[in-house]
This record gives sequence, structure tokens and C-alpha cells, in this order.
Amino acid sequence: MRTKTLIGAGLALATAIGLTGCSDAAGGDPDAFTVAAFTAGYGTPVGKSTLDRFVEEGQALGWNVTLYTSDFDYDKINTDVQSAITQGADAVLAGFPDPRQITPLVTAANDAGIPIFSIDGGVEPNDDFVLDVTTNQQQIADLTVGAIDDALGGLADKDIMVIGHDPHVGIMTRSNMALEAFQSAGANIAGGEIRQVLSPGTSQEEALRFVTDYLQANPEGLDAVWCGWDHAAIGAAQAISEAGRDDIVVTGVDAVGIGLDAISSGGPMIATVVQPWPDVMQTVMDAMGEFAADGTLPSENFVAVDVTLVDSSNVDEIEPTD
Repeated sequence: MRTKTLIGAGLALATAIGLTGCSDAAGGDPDAFTVAAFTAGYGTPVGKSTLDRFVEEGQALGWNVTLYTSDFDYDKINTDVQSAITQGADAVLAGFPDPRQITPLVTAANDAGIPIFSIDGGVEPNDDFVLDVTTNQQQIADLTVGAIDDALGGLADKDIMVIGHDPHVGIMTRSNMALEAFQSAGANIAGGEIRQVLSPGTSQEEALRFVTDYLQANPEGLDAVWCGWDHAAIGAAQAISEAGRDDIVVTGVDAVGIGLDAISSGGPMIATVVQPWPDVMQTVMDAMGEFAADGTLPSENFVAVDVTLVDSSNVDEIEPTD
């Protein structure tokens, strides 16, 4: 398999499109490069902001871009994108897809000879995509587990809750990496397994409930909460504060605005990670631009971008990723 690691530079733009359905952000030029973009995670802040940027940038380049969205309804996504392929799309942009659930649209694209470019489409090379650019999941797990280790002065015999969301391949991967690291260091996993959030859109409330319920049953328990993304971490931190505990630490991932604010406030949330989605998106757009210009496809089909730990020492220097 073809792999590569890279660090890029950032950009920031935003627009708005409804949670479900589609939006045509093109000028309607039938000769323009036509992209069928999709995400089932438009209800998440990072999913929305990244795909909005893609639509805005594609429009600025003169592309015809139609964005298909859903609330993790892959039946709808597959139907919509297959239709777009039939209608003559030149390329597909997969935004934060679950590769396990897009087989119908992948088959349609392959049959039509249309390349699929992906943002965060998995944690290893996948020949369904001519290019998938994502973030280094092992690095995310190592940095966040390390932050908890440092804060607690060791992990052995500590009670740690891990909050994940398996439908998102990246979150599932880094959650299990963190779980393995904690167990290898001798920590006790609160509840015995990863706590699974049902929907990222309600993750703050769900994490609040997980931690509240655990602390009610174990008033003196819990040393840390590891969360696979920031909104879950905010809910966990809220539960800890409401319980009057100041000895439990929380980490998140994504470096969204509310996560950075929580770290700055000096509360339970001590760290998060910058996943540079604008950089990721730009790398994908550059590759799509080359394909649009002369049919050139990327020489590597998998790129893992490095991440940055954010804590009290550098939080004031970090721009929110949302």
C-alpha cells in the first residue's frame, strides 16, 4: 500500500448548508468540473465546518459542487451520490465517511470510472479512494494518554473512563488505542469498557450523563476521563464540576472553541489535540485540482497528518478548528 506522512499549512472559510439534503454551490456551468461531495457527519461541528470550506473553495475555483448530507444515514448518502454519479459527476469527495457503509456508492463510482477523494476516510490505505487524507490516530492517543499520565503522576491503579463513538472510524481507532494504553499501564477502566455515545450531536449531554451516573454510584471514584472529541469532553467536565470534584482530569480531541475555552478556564479539561482539518482539506483539494486540470491522480493514496497537543502551556496560541 502507498502511504505518506505530511504536515501542511492552514486556511479558514465558512458557509452554511442544511443538516440533511443537498446544496448546489455551483454556478451551473455544464462544462465545469463537477464534484459530488458528501458527509453523513454534517451535524458535527468539524464535519460541518470542513465541508462548508470545501464547498466555498470549490465554488471559488469554478467547480460545480453539490454537497449531500445526512445525520449518519448512509442509505440516503448512497442513494444521493449514486444518482449524482449517474448524472455525470467528474469526481466524488467523501467527507469523514465510514468506509464500511459506502459500498454502493463506491461500486457506482468504480463502474463509472470516477475517482473518490476522501477526508478522514479511515486509518489505513484503502483502494476505494484515490486519496484519503486523515490525521495520525496513534499520535492522538499517545499525546492525550500522556497528558493524563503527567497530570495524575502515573496511570497504575487509576480509574479512567474512556468515551468513544464506534460509527466514526477515527474515533473508534483512537479510543481503542487509548484503552489499550491505559490497560497496559495498569489503569482500571471505569465500567470495564469504552462508553459509547450514540450520536455526536448529543455527545455533550450523553457524556454528562455517563460521568454523572458513575460519580453518583462511586462518589470517591474516577481519576480521569478520556474523550475521543471535544464536545464529549465538555460534557464530562461539566459533570465533574457539578459533582464538586476538582481532582478529576479530562482530555478531548479537535481543539474546537469551547474546548480551548475550557482549558483556558483552568477547570477539569486539561488538554485537547489540534487536528488540522483545513490543511487536510487543502491537500485533498490540491489533488482534485490536478485531476480536474489534466486527469493526474495522486501517487500516494493515504496521507496521515501530524497533530499538536494543546494544554495550558500553549492554549492561548491556538486558533479554534471550528
